[in-house]
Amino acid sequence: MTSAPVARDSRMPGEDLWPALTVSATKTELFAEDLYFRECWADALDVFGAPAAAGALAPLGLLSFKCDGMAARRADRTLRYLADQGFSILGSSRIRHNRHSMRELWRYNWHVYTTDRLALMTLMHSVSESLLLIVRDDRFDSEVPGSVRLADLKGSADPEARGPEHLRTVLDPPNKIINFVHVADEPADIVREVGIFLDRPERRALLAEVRQADVERATRQAFEEAARLEAEVPASDFDLDAALKRAEAVTEADVLARIRFAVSGGARLTWNELRTLLDPADTAIGIWDFVRIATEVLDADRPASADLLPPSSAAEWRAAGSQLTR
Repeated sequence: MTSAPVARDSRMPGEDLWPALTVSATKTELFAEDLYFRECWADALDVFGAPAAAGALAPLGLLSFKCDGMAARRADRTLRYLADQGFSILGSSRIRHNRHSMRELWRYNWHVYTTDRLALMTLMHSVSESLLLIVRDDRFDSEVPGSVRLADLKGSADPEARGPEHLRTVLDPPNKIINFVHVADEPADIVREVGIFLDRPERRALLAEVRQADVERATRQAFEEAARLEAEVPASDFDLDAALKRAEAVTEADVLARIRFAVSGGARLTWNELRTLLDPADTAIGIWDFVRIATEVLDADRPASADLLPPSSAAEWRAAGSQLTR
């Protein structure tokens, strides 16, 4: 008895298109079977047209605000930075993470986190709605995708590894865990991440908005939506000393002493221990003061390779382009 033939997915990128989406052979292999990429790529083909989809993605970038970015009131600063760096806003959409979507988005990064940090991430990334932006690189040079230039401009989470020109320097996050924004690394990541963030009707509407490219309207909507979102989220200064001072007013002296000991480099706390000492649901504490303190007292990382899918760079894309033209 012969088995039925397996249909080939004719809508997926072929060998001729993958080099326009990623320089990573590993990413090509993984995303070819990825549910989110496959679904959103089909939408991109429908919206942009089959021959044009990869080219339409080339100048684009994706930036999403994390909930802490809304609480820290970093939206206006980020939007103005994008404009200063030559990026125009083409579309935006409200988003909200749950424990599954955040793990899918950072599937190839969060393997380095301890389970205690995963618990913290689940809390801090699901506090509120946030904002997703699709931008166009108006300085696009046909060699380096807009997403790659934007990812380079974002800068490292490590303040020692970034310069004054980087977005994360401009946003001035308090540490490596609280860092306000996320960006997609390459065109392939834009496709996959839009597929994670949005259901089919919403993502097709966003892609159609991008295709129309009404920059003035999209920019106005992004500023207005960011302002509305920030108004819905309690503000936080993310100042550690201030957070400890506020906690001091509503906690027992021995509790605060144990927390301060961990902050100063003493024995670390586990997630369960910290939740026993401070309750993030207690309005007297405030969720963002809890988060700020937690980032200083938990063991955050475990021994593991830094990235399962390392981000690409402009230099890698230029090198790949030169190889193709030889």
